Amino acid sequence: MLGYIIYGDGPKKPELGERQLPGGAFVTLHMGQASRPNGPVALARARQGAKKLREAGVRTAVFPVDFPYTALFLRQGICPVDTLPLRRALAAPLTRQRLEAMNLSPTQAVVAISGERTVREMTDCAKALALSYRYVLLSLRGCEEFARGLRREYGVSLLLSPSADQLDRADALLLFSPRGDLAQENPILYTLYPGGEAGRGRLPLKLPAALAERLEPNCGQEQLAAALYAMGALTLEMLLAEIPC
Repeated sequence: MLGYIIYGDGPKKPELGERQLPGGAFVTLHMGQASRPNGPVALARARQGAKKLREAGVRTAVFPVDFPYTALFLRQGICPVDTLPLRRALAAPLTRQRLEAMNLSPTQAVVAISGERTVREMTDCAKALALSYRYVLLSLRGCEEFARGLRREYGVSLLLSPSADQLDRADALLLFSPRGDLAQENPILYTLYPGGEAGRGRLPLKLPAALAERLEPNCGQEQLAAALYAMGALTLEMLLAEIPC
């Protein structure tokens, strides 16, 4: 069960409810904004709200932007929706979209992917890009069998163990783990690891305008996009259409 926290004008005491959005229903927690968010009364009410969500079976919720009680809810076992799986799923198609906007052909563009360990989201991304572009660089330990499989099945080759200079000169760089040895000034840069959603390499998420208009101004729209994608209510194509190149 997914939760949806509404924080703003509202009841003094937290109230549970339901909200139906395209693709599924959410358990809502409506909390009025306190004049002293860190005061003892406001904190007690926040703990009460978190307890109500937990007792309703909610462990993951869409949090408002700048919600002052995120740490308190985490301690109560209620976590924000993780946007990383959606960002990683969008990485390959958005990279293609942006390379096309730069008028780089599949035989011209150089795409680089780097990570510390093999995860399916990374190999899926590498496979999708290798099927589209001639020059794909993969910096990942233990990826030789994966690369051989691509060559056997699809006849495509990856450049393995690229140097830092080669990664820096790529038209697109997709990082699935931090790299402190790179300039990270590539024309296209996505930092696809926990904490990587901040800074220049952030892959943006936007809801369709018709849906966004129905939401509170401080709704965590990126979390909601990730939740609706996981529920099958939004497709990658729908989300890509909202991201400017």
